[in-house]
Amino acid sequence: MSSELVAILEKESAAEAARVLAEAKPRAEEIEAEGRAAAQAYVESQRQRLETERKAAMAKAQSAAQVRAAALVLRAKDEAIADVFLRATQALLRAQEDRARYAGLLRGLIREAASGLGGRVVVEVHADDRELAAQAIRELGLDAEVRTAGDIHGGVRIATPDRRFTVENTLASRLERVRPLVASEVAQLLWG
Repeated sequence: MSSELVAILEKESAAEAARVLAEAKPRAEEIEAEGRAAAQAYVESQRQRLETERKAAMAKAQSAAQVRAAALVLRAKDEAIADVFLRATQALLRAQEDRARYAGLLRGLIREAASGLGGRVVVEVHADDRELAAQAIRELGLDAEVRTAGDIHGGVRIATPDRRFTVENTLASRLERVRPLVASEVAQLLWG
């Protein structure tokens, strides 16, 4: 009887095991499918995150490149404008070499600077311009004393004798005064 009981128990346990396995198989397949779906969703979310990060990095790199390119263009334009003013300065220096033409320029600079000052004035010029300045003062009928100054080139500095009022009117200082006013016009001429 014990062997029959063992056989029955084995048969019942085998049937129970088969039933449990049969019930567990769909649940295992369901768990496996959920796992695959979760893994696929995780992979897809990571792919989307990486794609978003890649796009953001590309946009950032492109923006940085555009800023750098704009800075290079701006620097090149500034250099071009500076070159225009350098050429203008060189042209003014060449104008000083033509003494006949420069005499008229110097006379105009003296007249213009002295117009704001009344009475006796002191006219300071470069040593090379002393005679031209004296001649211009005579022609303009100014009450003035001519002095030389090493820091004046291509123009004059006119002051009251007490130096309370001083007017510097050199070709270079005039160019520097108009530079901010005409830089945009120069840019317009160069680049439209």
